[in-house]
Amino acid sequence: MSGALPGTGAFPAGLAPLVARLDYGALVPLLARLPRPVSQPLAALRGRLNWCCDFDWRTLSLGRRYVRAATLAGMQALAERRGDAAGGAPQRAAQQLARQRYACTSREEVDAWRLPRLDFARLRCEFIGLEPLRAAQARGQGVLLAKAHFDALYIGLGALAHAGIRLNLMGTRTIFDPRIPPAIRRHYERKTAALNQVLAPGRLAFFEDGMAFFVKALRRGEAVAMACDGPSSTPGRATPVRFLGRRLLMSSGLEFLARATGAPIAFMACQELPGQRFRITITPPARLDEDGLQKTYDALEQALLAQPGSWWAADQYANYLDAPP
Repeated sequence: MSGALPGTGAFPAGLAPLVARLDYGALVPLLARLPRPVSQPLAALRGRLNWCCDFDWRTLSLGRRYVRAATLAGMQALAERRGDAAGGAPQRAAQQLARQRYACTSREEVDAWRLPRLDFARLRCEFIGLEPLRAAQARGQGVLLAKAHFDALYIGLGALAHAGIRLNLMGTRTIFDPRIPPAIRRHYERKTAALNQVLAPGRLAFFEDGMAFFVKALRRGEAVAMACDGPSSTPGRATPVRFLGRRLLMSSGLEFLARATGAPIAFMACQELPGQRFRITITPPARLDEDGLQKTYDALEQALLAQPGSWWAADQYANYLDAPP
């Protein structure tokens, strides 16, 4: 897609910093202090309000609307891929899914404040595919865990670490850009500290600081979790993959680390089930020469089509690049 998306534009002067201060500085921490069964419906209501106003940490940081329109584009692609008419129009289905995405994003942001206080020993988690990951760790083989910005991602990563997986997470320093309002930066600073606490002895490291940390971790036999649902920033390095009915150039970091270390790739996702239960699914690890990269995107597509409203990075779809013929 190119050009301006419909429904974009600047916020009135001064509105975005005020909303950021009230929302991320006061409301999100307040919701996180409430019992989770109480705060969940309130977090969903916050998400629906954010949908109506096109509030997102990126729109508030840049002072202009664009995430809602980009999210609708991603959800419409998923609705069409699923053949979901939702009353006769993929556009109507996309709006319903986009509202769900905003509610899911809100829940994730509130849960990020809860991470240090979660008792993972008492958390009801079901693991599918954990044993191959444990076996790889036992023989000293590092594994790349491809993850998407999907459903209860960070609770799933914490649960894996609590289950004994030595796990490191790749992040980005973009969240500390000085243009981001202070309340949002503090939110992400707290989230970074919380992830370092729940992943210990693993940790969150930033790719802008270089890839050496992740290469060494994989060679030590540890797991490295990194996003696979972002667009390519270096199209010349990316191998095309089949994803969502297109032949796309996706972020090349996964492939780079797999080639540099020989580590196999597994896709992981954490789905929240009714009754405060969680299901963490890990696909069988596969090397690049075993079509591990394509298998990752097949698994990602299957997860997104099964639960499209839980993809809180759906706005990234507007930035995906088609591979040359």
